[in-house]
Amino acid sequence: MSNLEVVEAMYQCFRTGDVGRLRSEIFAEDVTWNLPGHHPIAGTKRGVDEVLGFFGALRRLGLQVTPQGMGEVGSDGVAEFYRAHGEAGGVRLDAFNCNYYRIRDGKIADVQVFLSDQHGYDAFCWAGFQLKPIPDRLA
Repeated sequence: MSNLEVVEAMYQCFRTGDVGRLRSEIFAEDVTWNLPGHHPIAGTKRGVDEVLGFFGALRRLGLQVTPQGMGEVGSDGVAEFYRAHGEAGGVRLDAFNCNYYRIRDGKIADVQVFLSDQHGYDAFCWAGFQLKPIPDRLA
Protein backbone atom coordinates (compact mmCIF):
# COMPACT_ATOMS: atom_id res chain seq x y z
CA MET A 1 0.00 0.00 0.00
CA SER A 2 1.12 3.54 -0.63
CA ASN A 3 1.35 5.96 2.29
CA LEU A 4 -1.93 7.57 1.20
CA GLU A 5 -3.63 4.18 1.02
CA VAL A 6 -2.52 3.39 4.58
CA VAL A 7 -4.22 6.54 5.90
CA GLU A 8 -7.32 5.92 3.76
CA ALA A 9 -7.48 2.36 5.11
CA MET A 10 -7.27 3.72 8.67
CA TYR A 11 -10.37 5.82 8.00
CA GLN A 12 -12.23 2.87 6.54
CA CYS A 13 -11.38 0.81 9.64
CA PHE A 14 -12.46 3.66 11.96
CA ARG A 15 -15.83 3.95 10.17
CA THR A 16 -16.48 0.21 10.29
CA GLY A 17 -14.92 -0.50 13.69
CA ASP A 18 -12.37 -2.94 12.22
CA VAL A 19 -10.02 -2.98 15.22
CA GLY A 20 -8.32 -6.19 14.10
CA ARG A 21 -7.11 -4.66 10.85
CA LEU A 22 -6.06 -1.44 12.61
CA ARG A 23 -3.94 -3.53 14.97
CA SER A 24 -2.44 -5.93 12.43
CA GLU A 25 -2.07 -3.86 9.23
CA ILE A 26 -2.41 -0.13 9.88
CA PHE A 27 -0.65 0.90 13.12
CA ALA A 28 2.94 0.18 14.10
CA GLU A 29 3.10 -1.57 17.47
CA ASP A 30 4.86 1.49 18.96
CA VAL A 31 2.62 4.11 17.27
CA THR A 32 2.23 7.50 18.96
CA TRP A 33 -0.79 9.78 18.51
CA ASN A 34 -0.45 13.37 19.76
CA LEU A 35 -3.70 15.24 20.44
CA PRO A 36 -3.42 18.73 21.94
CA GLY A 37 -5.91 20.05 24.45
CA HIS A 38 -7.14 20.32 27.99
CA HIS A 39 -9.69 17.50 28.14
CA PRO A 40 -9.84 13.85 29.24
CA ILE A 41 -8.53 12.35 25.97
CA ALA A 42 -5.83 14.95 25.22
CA GLY A 43 -2.15 14.09 25.24
CA THR A 44 0.10 11.50 23.68
CA LYS A 45 -1.14 7.96 23.23
CA ARG A 46 1.74 5.49 23.14
CA GLY A 47 1.41 2.07 21.57
CA VAL A 48 -1.30 0.43 19.56
CA ASP A 49 -3.45 -0.43 22.62
CA GLU A 50 -3.65 3.21 23.76
CA VAL A 51 -4.38 4.45 20.23
CA LEU A 52 -7.13 1.85 19.79
CA GLY A 53 -8.58 2.87 23.17
CA PHE A 54 -8.52 6.48 21.99
CA PHE A 55 -10.34 5.49 18.77
CA GLY A 56 -12.95 3.71 20.89
CA ALA A 57 -13.43 6.89 22.95
CA LEU A 58 -13.92 8.94 19.78
CA ARG A 59 -16.52 6.47 18.53
CA ARG A 60 -18.37 6.57 21.90
CA LEU A 61 -18.39 10.37 21.69
CA GLY A 62 -20.08 10.10 18.31
CA LEU A 63 -17.36 12.13 16.62
CA GLN A 64 -17.67 12.07 12.84
CA VAL A 65 -14.47 12.61 10.88
CA THR A 66 -14.71 13.39 7.17
CA PRO A 67 -11.47 13.64 5.17
CA GLN A 68 -11.38 16.68 2.90
CA GLY A 69 -8.02 16.04 1.24
CA MET A 70 -4.62 14.53 1.78
CA GLY A 71 -1.24 14.37 0.12
CA GLU A 72 2.16 12.82 0.55
CA VAL A 73 4.92 14.85 2.18
CA GLY A 74 8.33 13.43 1.35
CA SER A 75 8.85 9.70 1.32
CA ASP A 76 7.39 8.93 4.75
CA GLY A 77 4.67 11.49 5.47
CA VAL A 78 1.04 12.24 4.76
CA ALA A 79 -0.68 15.53 5.56
CA GLU A 80 -4.43 15.48 5.80
CA PHE A 81 -7.18 18.07 6.16
CA TYR A 82 -10.49 16.88 7.64
CA ARG A 83 -13.78 17.98 9.17
CA ALA A 84 -14.54 16.83 12.72
CA HIS A 85 -18.15 17.18 13.79
CA GLY A 86 -20.60 15.82 16.31
CA GLU A 87 -22.62 16.57 19.41
CA ALA A 88 -21.94 15.38 22.95
CA GLY A 89 -23.85 16.41 26.05
CA GLY A 90 -25.49 19.28 24.21
CA VAL A 91 -22.19 20.67 22.90
CA ARG A 92 -21.73 20.77 19.14
CA LEU A 93 -18.36 20.54 17.42
CA ASP A 94 -17.80 21.46 13.79
CA ALA A 95 -14.16 22.16 13.01
CA PHE A 96 -11.60 21.66 10.28
CA ASN A 97 -8.33 20.13 11.45
CA CYS A 98 -5.08 18.79 10.06
CA ASN A 99 -3.15 15.61 10.85
CA TYR A 100 0.42 14.77 9.93
CA TYR A 101 1.17 11.04 9.69
CA ARG A 102 4.66 9.53 9.61
CA ILE A 103 4.66 6.13 7.93
CA ARG A 104 7.30 3.50 8.72
CA ASP A 105 7.48 0.11 7.00
CA GLY A 106 3.98 0.59 5.55
CA LYS A 107 2.31 1.38 8.90
CA ILE A 108 1.36 4.56 10.74
CA ALA A 109 4.12 5.21 13.27
CA ASP A 110 3.42 8.75 14.50
CA VAL A 111 0.52 11.22 14.24
CA GLN A 112 0.41 14.89 15.17
CA VAL A 113 -3.02 16.52 15.29
CA PHE A 114 -3.42 20.27 14.66
CA LEU A 115 -6.82 21.63 15.77
CA SER A 116 -8.46 24.74 14.35
CA ASP A 117 -10.78 25.22 17.36
CA GLN A 118 -9.01 24.07 20.50
CA HIS A 119 -11.63 25.56 22.85
CA GLY A 120 -14.47 23.97 20.92
CA TYR A 121 -12.74 20.57 20.95
CA ASP A 122 -12.07 20.87 24.69
CA ALA A 123 -15.73 21.72 25.41
CA PHE A 124 -16.97 18.87 23.20
CA CYS A 125 -14.74 16.29 24.89
CA TRP A 126 -15.55 17.50 28.41
CA ALA A 127 -19.27 17.30 27.62
CA GLY A 128 -18.86 13.72 26.46
CA PHE A 129 -16.76 12.43 29.35
CA GLN A 130 -17.97 13.07 32.87
CA LEU A 131 -15.43 12.59 35.63
CA LYS A 132 -16.26 10.69 38.78
CA PRO A 133 -16.96 12.79 41.89
CA ILE A 134 -13.84 14.01 43.72
CA PRO A 135 -13.99 11.39 46.53
CA ASP A 136 -14.10 8.57 43.95
CA ARG A 137 -11.24 10.08 41.93
CA LEU A 138 -9.03 10.44 45.02
CA ALA A 139 -9.80 7.02 46.51
